[in-house]
Amino acid sequence: MSNKTKVSPAIFAVSILCFFMPFVAVSCNGQRVATFTGVQLATGTTLEQPQMFGSPQKQKVEAEPLAAVAGLCAILGLCFSFLPGARSAVAPALCGFAGVVVLLMLKSKLDADILKSGGGAFRLEYGAGFTLAILLFIAGVGWNMYVVNQAGKAAPPLPPASPPTRTQAANTGGSANA
Repeated sequence: MSNKTKVSPAIFAVSILCFFMPFVAVSCNGQRVATFTGVQLATGTTLEQPQMFGSPQKQKVEAEPLAAVAGLCAILGLCFSFLPGARSAVAPALCGFAGVVVLLMLKSKLDADILKSGGGAFRLEYGAGFTLAILLFIAGVGWNMYVVNQAGKAAPPLPPASPPTRTQAANTGGSANA
């Protein structure tokens, strides 16, 4: 089994696991209000907010499509990592690149949403799952591009052009005795 088939799937498998770790924590006045995993962001969830009097209030948190796309990039990167041939490493590298871009877009969107909805009272803290997912996507890009680069260096050189033989020269109307 080659290094490509060992390392690349491992990178993307661990990046998938990061989506089960805390991605984002919401705090208000320094007190943590809620923590969301990447899966919860991607699929949506329901929060129970405790009330001073009475039963807890349930609040629906809608799914965030960018988180779902980032998770899909990790899954596709894992699947594409099993394709044979070093040139096929371009597909997981593209998945890793797309994952980084989508996670950065997600961060930008969440920051804007929390600022707009909370009027500055709420603050987002990005957890280990989010940070590790970005780092692993970057590692997936780097590793797979390394594999592609090494495959290009290992390609056998083309043989030097040889002068035409008498038969080839006769067929083209040229002279082999130049």
